[in-house]
Amino acid sequence: MKLTSKKFIKWMGCASALCMALVVGEVRAGEENLEAVAEEGVSSDKSWSYLELWDHTTLYENEDNPVIQKIKVIGRYHGQSYIIDSNRGSVTGWDDRRLRPGLAVSFFNQFRLVAEVNLNGFEDFDSQYIKGWDNVYVDWTINDDLKFRIGRQKSNTSRERFTSSRFVLPFNRSRLVLQSTVDKVLGASVYYNISDKITVQTGIYSDLLDGKFARFENSGSVAALMKLGYKANEETQYYLDYWWSDRKEGSKEIRPYRHVLSLNSKSDWGKRGLITDLMYVSGNSVREGEETLGVVFMPWVRLTPKIRGVFRYHMALSNSEVGVDLQPRYETLAVTDGGGRAGKWYNSFYTGIDYQLNGEKLKVMAGIEYSNMSQGKNDYSGWTQFLGIRTWW
Repeated sequence: MKLTSKKFIKWMGCASALCMALVVGEVRAGEENLEAVAEEGVSSDKSWSYLELWDHTTLYENEDNPVIQKIKVIGRYHGQSYIIDSNRGSVTGWDDRRLRPGLAVSFFNQFRLVAEVNLNGFEDFDSQYIKGWDNVYVDWTINDDLKFRIGRQKSNTSRERFTSSRFVLPFNRSRLVLQSTVDKVLGASVYYNISDKITVQTGIYSDLLDGKFARFENSGSVAALMKLGYKANEETQYYLDYWWSDRKEGSKEIRPYRHVLSLNSKSDWGKRGLITDLMYVSGNSVREGEETLGVVFMPWVRLTPKIRGVFRYHMALSNSEVGVDLQPRYETLAVTDGGGRAGKWYNSFYTGIDYQLNGEKLKVMAGIEYSNMSQGKNDYSGWTQFLGIRTWW
């Protein structure tokens, strides 16, 4: 979405005023585990009446009803401004990054239907409202240790992909994660707790339907996931993820990489934490013999009960001269010189802060990222500044 300079200044002014108002206001926000499920709210002091809005998203609830136990409105809105200044060009704008309403229905005491739709940004509503479907799946929970899921769902490959966008600390996931891992895809998964420390997820996936559920794509592409988790202690978890795919020409749902391997961890020590990821990607169906190695190192610290800071270093190194793409959001928009948008070696350094009004359910964020990519005369070096608001219910 392109904005005129006047519109962008208006957005920035509104966002800045909002940030100042939120920082001045005294709101106690509860802390929440990064992987808390959507229906579990965070405790907070309701000294501001607007916090009660997040407590009224359940349309119906009756545990004694043998058919339908709960109907809940779910969704999220993520909006952000961006300013990019690079050696290849500059760009500014506002992005309604995620506008996603939906419903969650619990029924027959073991099943849960989740359906969310992606809507176009507010300024695009006059053209087409619905962009496509997001999560559309049914969970069948046998017991506390065994669950089945069928439908359009997250692939959960890598630490950042596994983490919901509601809880991702930077504005965007790192480059290699976005380039090599599938976000949402049609499939069937099994989640099983082998013990208190070891968990397993397996799944098979296909591009039978496109992302809008509008037509049968069915290129014959298939994929499979094996995810092994180990809980070292109450603070630290490790995961080993392996994604295999056989992508056919024309598929829009499956990435062109045959093998994606991720060894990742998440540690939470209360007021500080650390996320790491070591990735290996190979078997590009378009560029034979391509291999790429990636690293994510992301510490965070809680400066106050409401304010959290985060730093992320990401590196991706390929044996191909065009093995790593620039971020489609928003670095490629800044390349206005007609040169290439892919290279061999990509580095990025992100630092940011978020102010939580209602825990993770309502927060404002600000961040800045420096990135560079090597590709001969098409080298890229640039700064991206972010300011945004995120909420979910």
